[in-house]
Amino acid sequence: MKRVLFCLLAMIGVLSLTAQSVYENEIINNIMARRSVRKYLDKPVEHAKLEAIATAGINAPSAMNRQNWAVRIIEDQKLLSDVTEVFKQENPQMVERDPNFKNMFRNAPNLICVCSPANGGNDLDAGLLCENMMLAAQSLGLGTCIQTGPVRFLVSNEKAKFFLDRLDIPEGYKLLCVIAVGYPDESPDAKPRDAAKVKYIGASTPETSKDDRIFVDDEFNAQFPGGEKACMKWLSDNMQYPEDCLKEKIEGRVNVSFVVERDGSISEVKIKKSPHPSLSKEAERLVKAMPKWVPARHGNKAVRSIWLLPVIFKIPES
Repeated sequence: MKRVLFCLLAMIGVLSLTAQSVYENEIINNIMARRSVRKYLDKPVEHAKLEAIATAGINAPSAMNRQNWAVRIIEDQKLLSDVTEVFKQENPQMVERDPNFKNMFRNAPNLICVCSPANGGNDLDAGLLCENMMLAAQSLGLGTCIQTGPVRFLVSNEKAKFFLDRLDIPEGYKLLCVIAVGYPDESPDAKPRDAAKVKYIGASTPETSKDDRIFVDDEFNAQFPGGEKACMKWLSDNMQYPEDCLKEKIEGRVNVSFVVERDGSISEVKIKKSPHPSLSKEAERLVKAMPKWVPARHGNKAVRSIWLLPVIFKIPES
């Protein structure tokens, strides 16, 4: 039986929420799953999806509902190619360092340009707009990466002026940032988050002898016996790639959430996203069959914790 390649990704951040509020909530799942993507497939995003992203963006809150922003979405591949040629002429050393270089926006097939008042007074509003759009893109199966480096080049290089002219930026506005958007060609791991940045003032958490709270990435994370590599090997050794998916060459990611109980057992296994029912069934079987984990610890006691396990099904080349 052919084996599967997969990746393990823990949900990051300190939350003391009920299981329902974490992995039954699509919005929270979407936030926790979003990553900055820097590798894209050579496939333009459909106009309807770009339109949906823009609609989500302009529905962000803004001070006094002034909506002090302007959004320009680039679908013109020639425009991206032309401005990239200018970038390559001006920065040949940067291009040479990247053997996969296609364009100056991390090779993204589409670009969202966000503008705000030049005095900087409404940059926060624009930031809220950007976050709405990136989360909307994530929900549509797209990757994004917010960029300011290209902006510095575009506004400072006279040869790139034609690009800014095409944007038709309103008078008194500036190009604040660009968001690369496209179908991702990578699944980057989550970066660590500093939970100490969050403090609760005047709040008290009711304690019970049972303490059924669900923790995410607590002081000491739950882990598979032997660590991540051992987990990856166990999954690979026990994987049974569904025959129907092999025949139809169906690949993709199955997101599985589960709770690691205080005794290390696995419970509340749920499929969050999957490209095919057979892949869902196999991913669920694997997770339920895993040996007991080393439970997470909060202070000096074991606690329940939640994990999101994206299992990547990829048929190896023969």
